[in-house]
Amino acid sequence: MKHYIILFAALVLCAASMTAQTKRSAKILNQKVAVENIKTIRADNQFFISMDLCLDELDMPANRRVVLTPTIMSGDNSVELQPIVINGTRQKVMFERRDNKKYPGAMAVTRKNGRIQSFSYQTRTDYADWMRSADIVMKEDLCGCGNTDNQETEQIKKMRQPQVAFISPKAVAQKTYSMSGRAYIDFPVDRTELHPNYRNNPRELAKIVDTINVVKKDANMTITSIEIHGYASPEAPYQHNEYLATNRAATLKNYVRQLVKLDDKIFTVKATPEDWDGLCRYLRQSNINNRDAILKIAEDNNIEPDRREWLIKSQYPDEYRTMLSTWYPALRHSDYVITCIVRPFSTAEAKQMIKTKPQLLSQNEMYMVAQTYEPGSREFNEVFAIAALMYPDDPTANLNAACADLNANKYGEALRKLDKAGDSAEADNARGVCYWHIGNESKAIEYFKMAADKGCQTARENLEGLQ
Repeated sequence: MKHYIILFAALVLCAASMTAQTKRSAKILNQKVAVENIKTIRADNQFFISMDLCLDELDMPANRRVVLTPTIMSGDNSVELQPIVINGTRQKVMFERRDNKKYPGAMAVTRKNGRIQSFSYQTRTDYADWMRSADIVMKEDLCGCGNTDNQETEQIKKMRQPQVAFISPKAVAQKTYSMSGRAYIDFPVDRTELHPNYRNNPRELAKIVDTINVVKKDANMTITSIEIHGYASPEAPYQHNEYLATNRAATLKNYVRQLVKLDDKIFTVKATPEDWDGLCRYLRQSNINNRDAILKIAEDNNIEPDRREWLIKSQYPDEYRTMLSTWYPALRHSDYVITCIVRPFSTAEAKQMIKTKPQLLSQNEMYMVAQTYEPGSREFNEVFAIAALMYPDDPTANLNAACADLNANKYGEALRKLDKAGDSAEADNARGVCYWHIGNESKAIEYFKMAADKGCQTARENLEGLQ
């Protein structure tokens, strides 16, 4: 005998690409099998269905077989999906010998009575317009004989689930990538000549030279500029420190250029005579006596640098000596920035590159990698998580990563990413979906209305579904 059980009623899939239905659950086979995490996703011209089936309460006779066929139905239209065959232990043998031909492409499972047992089901089919308002039905062939008499329909729950929409990032005409670092080069006191073997200079110089050489050897990148920025500490007159910072940076640039053998036009030199910003950071992180009073002087840009140093030195001599010996050496540093042009990658190349050098990929390239995975899968979600890590302040990267989190029921993480997703219609719609799932329906409706007013069709359909 065959039963029809509606797992998902009224899908109402919107036309936007990569929209998802939230997870649901149901009971089948006389309430003995739990169907959990029912999830449907529309991605372009494909329709994906996934669910988890728990057999813990099912007692299957050895000679028994049950065939489950998920089916998309709407009016006179229907599409049967990959069937699920649950065999008793003896039926397993018959299935493997001959009966598997009756169910081509079926997912076969052998029930082991008395044991905890579950499995995941995933399949896909071509999308058709009639699926916009369809049910997902589980057909139960309780004897495995294909009998269609005495059909029954059990509706679990009618509910339109709010949907999210990913945004395809714009392709960039030219990709650039920058690497930065900091080296602590020791120069003789009040001098600007560089001694490569002096103190820690061999190690610090290698930081810069080795980084440049690694980039030079990478066929994916072409160096367009190298900036060297010299800093001095605040002690001594400002004019003298300006001379030291500028000329030491120029000396370092000339030394590095000769070693890496690059055109002088690529290099630029900058100087900060006194690193007051660095000193203020140390003060804020410290518990030094009179910290707030010293910080007030150090942060006051209306006071000329030499007077600032004199005020700190004269009013707080003990603290000044501590700062001079502990922090000032670290304020004498050379920062470097290497900027490159990165060649474009094919989707196949990007799929490999995202595992090793994701920083070289554009958002659009990462998005194309995501399209090679099943929407909602672990790999699919990971791509958008990596994009958000590589582009932490980009609204599109954060929106897409938030949508992936919503598909995975990670609502707290989604809200955090949505804080940086901007105020686009799609971002407001995603906020509405998130608030709906955490039980704040009034907030959800508020965001759906905002998104709909901005022209988001998905948000309009979400509002209709809630109403």
